[in-house]
Amino acid sequence: MDNLDIKILNLLEHNGRLSHEEIGKRLNMSRPAIHQRISKLEATGVIKGYSAEIDWGKTGQGIRAFVFMNVKTTDFNDIMNRVMSIRIEGLKIEKCYRITGQWCMMLRIRASVTDQMTQLHDALLKIEGMLETFTMLILTESPQLEDT
Repeated sequence: MDNLDIKILNLLEHNGRLSHEEIGKRLNMSRPAIHQRISKLEATGVIKGYSAEIDWGKTGQGIRAFVFMNVKTTDFNDIMNRVMSIRIEGLKIEKCYRITGQWCMMLRIRASVTDQMTQLHDALLKIEGMLETFTMLILTESPQLEDT
């Protein structure tokens, strides 16, 4: 992994649909050289996949939030699996993180209505070892800047 690989990753992180040719132009490299580097990054698992950036507000799921949780457990993987298995119609748990600091875990979620968030909190507090939750609504998100 060198500085050029980092530049390629930054470009792809901002726009995963960039062609190898376009990346090559931006970095003054040939398309085959870019293809070879990207293939290696995929093969080694550095690039785990490609995704689209979605405006969920336009789909009716405009409520986004971080949910912080304190748990008492010796098996965080079990708690994380139990949290990720919660199903509430209209609510999506996007990511679950184990974190440091005042809180043990954090979720990034999206929902259609606040009642779904209430249902999520009720479900979380039923999990053995869950001590407390704290939610922060996301009001706005900055656009991602392109690194080259």
